[in-house]
Amino acid sequence: MKANSTQDIKNTLAEIGINKSDNVFIHSSLFTLGRVSDVTPRDIPAALLNCFEHVVGKQGNIFMPCFNYDYPRTRSEDLRSQETVLGYWPEWFRNQAQVSRSGHPMFSICGLGPDAQLICRSEQPEFSAFGENSTFERLINSDSVLILQGIGMRVATVVVQIEAMLNLKYRFNKPFMGEVTLTNGQTVKDNFYHFCFPINNAYREDYSQLEQSLLANNIMKKQTLGRSFIYGIRMKALYEFIKQLTQKDQYALLNCRPQSLYRFEDGKEVSYPAPKY
Repeated sequence: MKANSTQDIKNTLAEIGINKSDNVFIHSSLFTLGRVSDVTPRDIPAALLNCFEHVVGKQGNIFMPCFNYDYPRTRSEDLRSQETVLGYWPEWFRNQAQVSRSGHPMFSICGLGPDAQLICRSEQPEFSAFGENSTFERLINSDSVLILQGIGMRVATVVVQIEAMLNLKYRFNKPFMGEVTLTNGQTVKDNFYHFCFPINNAYREDYSQLEQSLLANNIMKKQTLGRSFIYGIRMKALYEFIKQLTQKDQYALLNCRPQSLYRFEDGKEVSYPAPKY
């Protein structure tokens, strides 16, 4: 298989809908990119970031998830040093100069660019990663481009934000009390929330039909890149599509039709009969 050059990558990014001054939120599987013809393997992370920066221009911004799921166990996390568990490239990105990191201990987002701090708000604790005043909400409101490089919709966490915005009842806010140190050194002790499924996995997400429908309706664009593919979709278009989909079927994004739903009450998850739609 012919290796891509950095110019090939830039051309592909433009073809999937990234424009100058865009915000871009990237989920990636760097392994699937394969060899880049004009870059050494150790320099691929920097070269790929440069490709995105070239396409969005000086007024654009790059964001990546820097999630870590230890907080419910540790109840104490320092975002100055907490590593992401999402792979080499997001962790490399987190450590670059001028990167801002949002203030949630499980679902932090890192950003680079002139508006990254306005969106990540690293100087403030983010008590709810999904919902009003979250980094994900600001990414949607700015119509960021969701990029899925070598990986499908199953990892697209922005869908959880959309589920919160649409007030879909099968998820619920669960509090986790603890201490979080922000990147400015401020330590906050409070409840931090996850908009989650029940711990017993009575039902889970299934975005496979969503992915197929987005591609079939040409709302999400797809191009070959390296050994795999890359998707691009605007977050406002994704929101509108999911809104229409769940108006027809509230459970369209689940792997089953639940008999019971759950809420968090008096320190525990409590089930109640699922409404019939």
